[in-house]
Amino acid sequence: MINLFQAMQAFVKVADVGSFAQAAAQLGVSTSVVTRHVSSLEQHLGIRVFQRTTRKVVLTEAGAQYADGCRVVLAELEEIESRASTASREVAGDLRIVALGSFSLFRLTPLFAEYQARFPQVNLRVTLTEKRVDLLEGGFDVGIVTEHMIRSESLVVRRLINSHAVPVAAAAYLHQAGTPQTPAELTQHRLIAAPFDTAGTTWVFRRGHAKHVEHADNAGDDGENIAIDASFTVNSMIMQKQAALGAMGIALLPLEMVEDELRAGTLVRVLDGYTVLNGDVAVSLVYPSREFVPRKVREFIDLAVGYFE
Repeated sequence: MINLFQAMQAFVKVADVGSFAQAAAQLGVSTSVVTRHVSSLEQHLGIRVFQRTTRKVVLTEAGAQYADGCRVVLAELEEIESRASTASREVAGDLRIVALGSFSLFRLTPLFAEYQARFPQVNLRVTLTEKRVDLLEGGFDVGIVTEHMIRSESLVVRRLINSHAVPVAAAAYLHQAGTPQTPAELTQHRLIAAPFDTAGTTWVFRRGHAKHVEHADNAGDDGENIAIDASFTVNSMIMQKQAALGAMGIALLPLEMVEDELRAGTLVRVLDGYTVLNGDVAVSLVYPSREFVPRKVREFIDLAVGYFE
């Protein structure tokens, strides 16, 4: 099958310089390659584009008309490529981001502000969600989401943080219902959770303070599994936090999300002598490809990775 673009390039170059050998030298290919392209073009068109002699190459009348058309087409293609290439280098236009809503409100606003301060020509189009998302189908350039929210397996995934979860409740709730001293006592309390929590139907506790726990599956038999029968479920950590502040029960929330409330005393950490093994919230940066990433996306990726280091 003829490569029409390459054949047109070779044909126009021969027409311009009047020589197959010179055209080949300027294109950086062999003379036989240029000859083959022109012959394929003639067969494709069903016309002769050159009159060839031992001394020179001359365009036929049909060849001259075709050459004029080819120059227009090649110039337009060059302009299209130039615009696309320039757009990939410019830091301007819309940057479409999907982010975990609960996480974004207390960690991402400063990141967005810094990015726009550096690149004021970029409009940030942010969608907040708690649901699973397909980055490609949604038309997003980049996502900052928990890993269970990712629907596509073809994405690049870069872990940003692993936020440790702690059980908390309002002092008013604990005054009324009592403070659990062991994980087993949670079955006697009102609990607040997500309807499809990645932790499943149990919270897994281990005595002591673990500095870092990768996954719940690593808990093994050392953890104490507590079946969760939540009295209030909602697919928003923000509302889970508000429910806890409203004395509706005990919630398992990322420590960074409740640090201010714990310092102020509006929330109290319960079971402080235990670590929850399967409640961590891993937040990752996801994007479609490592290759040909537009500069506006690359700049955001680099800034986000540095921001969370």
